[in-house]
Amino acid sequence: MPYITALLNRKGGVGKSLITVNLAAVIAEIVGDDQAVAVVSIDPQATSVEHAEKVRQAGRDVPFRVVNAKSQNVDQLRKLRRAKADIIIVDTPGFMPLKGDDDDESIDPLGDGTTGDALRAILDVADDVIVPLEAEGSAFTPTKVTIERVLIPRQIPYGVVINNWDPRDGTADLERTQSLVNRRGWEVYNSTIRHYKQHTRGITNGRFCTQYESNHASTKAKQDFVSLALEHQLRRQKYAGSR
Repeated sequence: MPYITALLNRKGGVGKSLITVNLAAVIAEIVGDDQAVAVVSIDPQATSVEHAEKVRQAGRDVPFRVVNAKSQNVDQLRKLRRAKADIIIVDTPGFMPLKGDDDDESIDPLGDGTTGDALRAILDVADDVIVPLEAEGSAFTPTKVTIERVLIPRQIPYGVVINNWDPRDGTADLERTQSLVNRRGWEVYNSTIRHYKQHTRGITNGRFCTQYESNHASTKAKQDFVSLALEHQLRRQKYAGSR
């Protein structure tokens, strides 16, 4: 039975697809089996699928299976438990309720359309969730909704990953974001994904972090995902089969 991790945040553009493909690439490199890891995208933009295709077009290996599941129905998504993979990482879209007052806690913030149905199906089978949060904290409110109105009521294990922190700007943004997270009592990964041009150019250059050119900055950029992958594997040992 696969261990299923979903990347989830109500806000788009916080790094879900970037983390999805690079985490999958590093895990596949660690386990040494290109059939052990699968990426499933239910995002209508299918950015993680596009990234994998750009890697193939550049003549490089995609060391994991890629499934564009945006058109699959809810029953098919719930069958992910039967998939032949050890680890499945699911890339998801941002989401908003399609009707009602956004502040009305009686309304499911996942909405009542096809996106909401797909997200609910994935959360029904997910073992845990990674919640990306950019270091400047602009996505704090949608992250709060994601964690406190979607994940905690469903009792789904989760971990916040602070993403896109640029060390050249100093530590103020990172420390402020860490403080916000700690004050809410949210679970958080120790690993932080720093801002590197290698990450932002990865899709256009057709590379995962395991395929960056050999230089000091690329090594540091990859190391962030290696650290995240190792933490993820520890969480897998803790939460596998707990739901």
